[in-house]
Amino acid sequence: MKKYIAIIGLITSFFVVTGCDDYLEEDIETFFEEEQVFSTEDGVEAAVNGLYQSYSDPGYHGSSIHTFINPVSGRFFSNQGASEDATSLNTLPNNTWLTRMWPQMYATINVANTIIFNMEDSQLANRETTLGQAYFIRAATYFDLVRYFGGVPIKTLPANINDLDTPRSSKEEVYELVISDFEKAKEMLPNPGEYISDRPVKTAANMFLAKVYMTLAGENNDMSMWQAAYDEAIQVYGRYSLVPVFEDLFDITNENTSEAIFEIQYGSNGAVRNSDVIRSYTLKQLFDYPTFGRVRPNKEVFDQHFNQYPGDPRIDATFTYDSYVKVNGNTVNLYPTQINGNDGFTAINKYLDPNFNGTTTSRNMLKLRYADLLLMLAEIENELNGPADAYQYVNEVLARARTQADGTQAVEPADWSGMSQDMFRMRIMKERQYELLGENHDWFDTRRRGYEYFLEEIIETHNNFPNLGNKDYIYPVSVKNMLLPIPSTELSNNTEISQADQNPGY
Repeated sequence: MKKYIAIIGLITSFFVVTGCDDYLEEDIETFFEEEQVFSTEDGVEAAVNGLYQSYSDPGYHGSSIHTFINPVSGRFFSNQGASEDATSLNTLPNNTWLTRMWPQMYATINVANTIIFNMEDSQLANRETTLGQAYFIRAATYFDLVRYFGGVPIKTLPANINDLDTPRSSKEEVYELVISDFEKAKEMLPNPGEYISDRPVKTAANMFLAKVYMTLAGENNDMSMWQAAYDEAIQVYGRYSLVPVFEDLFDITNENTSEAIFEIQYGSNGAVRNSDVIRSYTLKQLFDYPTFGRVRPNKEVFDQHFNQYPGDPRIDATFTYDSYVKVNGNTVNLYPTQINGNDGFTAINKYLDPNFNGTTTSRNMLKLRYADLLLMLAEIENELNGPADAYQYVNEVLARARTQADGTQAVEPADWSGMSQDMFRMRIMKERQYELLGENHDWFDTRRRGYEYFLEEIIETHNNFPNLGNKDYIYPVSVKNMLLPIPSTELSNNTEISQADQNPGY
């Protein structure tokens, strides 16, 4: 029997989601034989493009991790009805976004599996770099899955109609695959400067491996895992440089900079919808196109940054607050001028696109950047040896943060010094919030230090915040929120998984 794959997404089986206007309808019509696609370097390159298209799809990075994961992180509010359960940290297994994200993540894995299966014995000149990309994306996707859900089904071969159902593997088994895949990617990917500027290279695999080991270290403060994290992160140190001014990172004309280690690429794709991120964050009528402005930072998140570092240039670069003027000239009050209602929240400025047409955007998404790496090294060094040699890394980030657009230096955030190890540990987590808010780190950073940290820093801080308005939710005190529920669609469709496999509390 001949095997076929689709160049558009390279997904060997596809799904159609229908309902509200935020849903993506995917109709795959153009198919090619696998042998034809993987017989030429151009065909293989098309397959890799399909892999990144799937990874950036609205079901995954192009919407779900922003519209769903950010609210359920505990740092964001969403005024969308379909996200009410997630926003209140009462996520249901049939949540709209959850049942989109899971299959899109596995669709991405399936594309990677198809490439790996067809390229292992290939003699083409681009075999190594192609396999490196496929192992890299498969590892990155499973790393997301295991952090969101714990143990999940492991699939390492292309989807087969006779072998669609897979039992849930343990968390430890998923991490073993993630580490193995990133190690393979690290060996196969080129060094910085030796490959296409907008594709991840060896150092991106190093950085992801450091994140994996940091996550594992945080569970029981395992010093061997902290050391493994350092050994990977230090390979990236000095290979990149910070953009001189923080706000320039989010200028749509200033992408794939010296700071970008892995940047998800977007571009105009005709009538094909490629991202909902722009309209999810952009305030209504800020520009002359339809937006929702649904995903907003929680009020305590803004206050924490504003009160910690008054005058920090990153505040204006990160948030729209107090008020804004619509294209029709009307002024809308925001937090802290207004407390109640949907407008009683600030907005994120990191995803503005004046040229967005409601369907497609050319704005990239920063997945890994050098400031993140420096903050990682600061945290790791502090755990291994205390703060003495950790200041250098965080202070490099703070020095850039103080730099204003005109080149002058603000007073805050001041360099760090004189901290205990425990104080440094708590402050570095907040520093990650101030520097990286909304960049797909919030869910992970709020949970990788364990339930007690999550309870104190997220649940109790939010619930005791004095400026909660009439649209805010009181978060439940429940350990179940350390993981997401397995989607109801997976429980229904996968005969190898039952309700007994559901995460605790759901």
